Amino acid sequence: MTIFYDLNVAPEIEVIEQLEEFGFNGACIFYDSNEYDMSIKESFDKLNEDTHMTLYHGVCIDETNPKLLRNTVQRFYKKVDLIMANGGDSKINRAICEMPQIDIINHPYLNNRNSGINHVLAKLLVKNNISVNINLMDILKNRGYYKARILNQINQLLLLENKYNFRVVISSGSECFYDVRSPKSMILLNQTMNMDLKHAKNTISKNPLEIIKNITKHKNSIIDGVQIIE
Repeated sequence: MTIFYDLNVAPEIEVIEQLEEFGFNGACIFYDSNEYDMSIKESFDKLNEDTHMTLYHGVCIDETNPKLLRNTVQRFYKKVDLIMANGGDSKINRAICEMPQIDIINHPYLNNRNSGINHVLAKLLVKNNISVNINLMDILKNRGYYKARILNQINQLLLLENKYNFRVVISSGSECFYDVRSPKSMILLNQTMNMDLKHAKNTISKNPLEIIKNITKHKNSIIDGVQIIE
């Protein structure tokens, strides 16, 4: 049986309940790094108790300054399950791809003319085990020219994925009940991009699972690259 994950959803009980009803096995809730405090962690723990799915929590960092990005990553590295950073211009995309403490770069194509990932950054993604998140909301909330442009950027990204074999995940970006998509619906949407059925499934099953397996690794590390072996 295939196990499905949605790695980018809002902390809303109706979203979590709908994901569970659709047969997802797990999800990650990303909180704004500027708003994260202990009350958020307590709220997450309550959500986790109220579902049979496995929930993970992380922070999403939105910084345009590489130095501030690094400082924020260091602050949260041991506090959350996953760290995601929003892509931006070439400078911030490069800074993200150079940091192995970051798990996911989120929509690097936004505000770019191309995919936001070039051959150099593709190699850094592989070296530092960083995944790329494609947010379905980027496609579904746009129309006409803007939608066509984003699809073109994503297809450029997928060509690089095929060449360099970095990891791509696709998330719903669900903020409310109506945004939640079933695994079947997400797979069909994925296939509107340059993906065959196996590739489309992997973006919400095998690839997210590999990211989740890395959670234990970075919780057991003293510094990057040095792990505690029990």
